[in-house]
Amino acid sequence: MDRIWDGTNDSHRNRLRGVTAVEIRHLRYFCVLAEQLHFTKAALLLNVAQPALSRQMKQLERELGTQLMERSNRRVRLTAAGELFRGRAARILEQLDQAARETARVGQGDAGSLVVGAVSTAVCSVLPELLRGIRREAPNVSIDIREMEPAEQVEALRREAIDIGLLFLAIQDAAFDSLVVSRERLILALPAGHPAAGADKIRLSDLENETFLIPRQQPVPGFHEVVLETLRLRGIPAPRLQPIRLLQTAVFLAAGHLGVALVPESFRNHLKIRGCVYRDLAGNAAYADLIGLWRSGAVQPILGRFIRQLKRIQKTSG
Repeated sequence: MDRIWDGTNDSHRNRLRGVTAVEIRHLRYFCVLAEQLHFTKAALLLNVAQPALSRQMKQLERELGTQLMERSNRRVRLTAAGELFRGRAARILEQLDQAARETARVGQGDAGSLVVGAVSTAVCSVLPELLRGIRREAPNVSIDIREMEPAEQVEALRREAIDIGLLFLAIQDAAFDSLVVSRERLILALPAGHPAAGADKIRLSDLENETFLIPRQQPVPGFHEVVLETLRLRGIPAPRLQPIRLLQTAVFLAAGHLGVALVPESFRNHLKIRGCVYRDLAGNAAYADLIGLWRSGAVQPILGRFIRQLKRIQKTSG
C-alpha cells in the first residue's frame, strides 16, 4: 500500500515530538540555572542533586535540538538560543502559575462570574446585603444583576441564561431547588391624604371600593396570587385591580392617588416616596415568601457561595 503523504516530513515530525517531550520541570530548572549561572547553587535552590540537574539540562537541549548554555568548571554562560528560551520559559511558567491561582480561586468560589435574576423588591431589600457579603468574602467575583419578572426568571433558568433567581413564587418542579430567603409581612401603601391614613392599622375590608395596584399575573404563581388571596381572606373577593409591571411602581401611583397597594414591609425602609404612606394591616399578619431559585443538580462553587449567603440572610431575618 502506498504511503499517504500528510504534508509533514519526518524531520519536522521528529522536532515536534522532541518539543512535546519538554516538561514543566525542565523549564523551572532551566530558569533557576539561568538566574544563578552556577550548577551547584541552582541545584541547592532546586533541592536536587547537581548531577541530576546537569542530566535534566542535557535532556532539555537534546529535546530542543540546540545548545542553550556553555559550561566550564560548573560555571554557565547562556548561548543566544538560551537567552531567547529563558524569556519564553519564564513567561510560560508565569502563565501556568497564574492559571493555577485563578483556577484555584474559581474552584473555591473566590472568583468567576454569576448571573442573578431578581424582582424589583429583592433589589430594594435583600440584594444589597447579599452583595456586601459576597464582596467581603470574594472581591474578585463578578456579579451581573438582571431585574426580571418571575416568569422571565424561570425561563432564563431553564435556558441557563441566569444562575439563580430571587422572586416571589410558589413552584413545585424537580428541575429546581429553592429556599425561602425572607418572609415579608405585607403592609399597605396608600396616598398620604387618604381618609384611612390617620390610623396605625387598617382593615382591608374598609378599602373594598379602592383600586388595588397589583403586579400583573404571571404564567407562574407569585405575588399576584398572594395579594388576591389576602384580599379574599380579608373580605374583598372581587377587588377592582390595576395591573402594573413592577411592584415599586405601585408606590409612585399610590402617591398620585391612583390607588392603594399591598407591598412587602421592606418598602417601609427602602422605598420612601413623598405623598405615599405605609400602614400595617389590622388582624392577623399576611406574608409573601421571597425565594432563591436555582437549577437542581451539581452546584458550581461560586453559586454555592451565593447560596450560603442567602442562608445567612435567611437566619438573620427569620
